[in-house]
Amino acid sequence: MGQRSILICLLVLGFASCSSTNNEEYLVGEWYNESLRVDIDALDGKADSVFLVPVGSWEEILQIKPINTNFRPDGTYESVYYNLDGSELQRSSGEWKMKSDSLYLTSQGQTTGYYFLWQEGKATFEGYLDWDTDGHADDFYSGVQIKK
Repeated sequence: MGQRSILICLLVLGFASCSSTNNEEYLVGEWYNESLRVDIDALDGKADSVFLVPVGSWEEILQIKPINTNFRPDGTYESVYYNLDGSELQRSSGEWKMKSDSLYLTSQGQTTGYYFLWQEGKATFEGYLDWDTDGHADDFYSGVQIKK
């Protein structure tokens, strides 16, 4: 391998290691949901149906305030759900781990992976989960959250 190839490999490895650290730095803090889209039963590439919450319609469609999630530097997170009147509806918590551009959330013994894309104050979280509770993680979730 020539010096040029070695230099290119080192640069690529350097960028890859920086992106993981940057993603962790971007993730840590408080977030709230802006929008989401779920393609139901989409693992085979064709969705049975689509559940959509566009920007500005969160409260109208879901009848709750945008979910507040705090990703802590110690690798834990907590999400708080509020009714429209501001009273607390529920809390969920667990652990998070970032590997490159993938975020893994573990709660109650179940881990879900998301592709994490930082976009200057906002992030897109995408992954397959069991949105329709049919026992299969075949629903494609794409959600945008804003960092406070």
